[in-house]
Amino acid sequence: MFNKPISQLNLEDIQILIDNQEKESLILEYKQELTGNDKEKKEISKDVSAIANTCGGYLIIGIEEEDGKAASISGTQGKIGRQPVEEWIESVLISNVRPRLTITPKIISIEADRDKVVVVIHIPQSTRRPHMVTIGGKNAYYRRHNYQATYADEHEVRSMFLENKSSSDEMNIFLNTRNLIDSSKDNFAITPLSSLLLKSLRETRELPEGFSGDPFVLFSACPRYLEERVDIASTDFRSWLDENDKINLFDLDIDFLDYNKVISADSIRSLTEVQSEKREDRLPYRYVEIFRNGYIENGISNELMWSNNKMGLMFQIAYFTASFWLFMKFIKNMYEHIEYIDEVNLIVALSDIDNVTLHGFGNKNENTKWANPYDVFHTSNIPTCKQKNVKIERNIVIAELNDEYIEEIVKEVSRRVSNAFGESIAKCFDDQGVFNRDQLRGFRNVQ
Repeated sequence: MFNKPISQLNLEDIQILIDNQEKESLILEYKQELTGNDKEKKEISKDVSAIANTCGGYLIIGIEEEDGKAASISGTQGKIGRQPVEEWIESVLISNVRPRLTITPKIISIEADRDKVVVVIHIPQSTRRPHMVTIGGKNAYYRRHNYQATYADEHEVRSMFLENKSSSDEMNIFLNTRNLIDSSKDNFAITPLSSLLLKSLRETRELPEGFSGDPFVLFSACPRYLEERVDIASTDFRSWLDENDKINLFDLDIDFLDYNKVISADSIRSLTEVQSEKREDRLPYRYVEIFRNGYIENGISNELMWSNNKMGLMFQIAYFTASFWLFMKFIKNMYEHIEYIDEVNLIVALSDIDNVTLHGFGNKNENTKWANPYDVFHTSNIPTCKQKNVKIERNIVIAELNDEYIEEIVKEVSRRVSNAFGESIAKCFDDQGVFNRDQLRGFRNVQ
């Protein structure tokens, strides 16, 4: 069962543990049942945090053991009080473990007893360890030793803090190779593929006379622990990518990946290209690159930029917001597909964006629209970016992502980008915070 995604586990997998008399170990713990008392709250907080603080593993509830070996499927009640058992477990961990641990229990029904289930909890080694149990006013750290959770001594706690810092350092070293650490540098966000966006913009757009910039946008998602996660060359993963060429947003199926997917030593790339009028070859104006270590990068250029005779080069905030929304939906789906549910460093980078004007505003309310800078009745200052580069960074936990949380992140990023142009709010949303999908006409072939 340990070679299967937890979402695919069934009762037959649990029975194999019984048949093989699988023994508890550093990565495996059994519990017979949960009834909901205070002692169990402490025990499950200890067990889950200890596994997360050590090397990850599984907690399986509903198995009777003898001498540490799986003996029979006993099952545990599917509800504790009126609460489903998985919700009870999640609420216990939220209340009693710091920093917060995010898990996704798998509930397996028992046909012979409809009231009982087996609960399988996969707990990855945490990127935010050490986790402290705070129940009962006694704060303590736990580690897994042999077959049980025990107190972590001072040396072990210090070691976990250092390992946590080491993983952060490793991530920053990798991001530095992508030029995503220091937004003050001239090469900020310049990567092998994003550098091609500059050529694409200049060779497919009539830029304003005297405009010397090469603006583009880069979204990136970097797992806290960088290890080989994605078999980029496998048939299964390529098939999954083909199934996710389009992403649904506002009941619109919008292009995200291109059919053209190219494998390299470290990554697989989806390139959306345009024929250059000045060259014989084709140039990418949008790409998505997925690395073996789980890092995802999405670069975009000329589909967000327009040239205006009076206003110069203009940046379309509604299209930007939709692009980022699609990226957030994609990373949620992909990390769930590879069963990575932990922390991700999210970066939104606007490169070489100074002297570009913001537009693409929508409705203010039912009766009026926000005034775009090129409208004759526009009376406020022209929203122009005064920064060369803009970097917005946020840490997120994939297991916590849902549609509401994604929308919250999108609104925050759209507002922050608008702030960089001197606008106090994101005017692609109305004054009730609603994004009108009519703003996407013409965006990636949306009708």
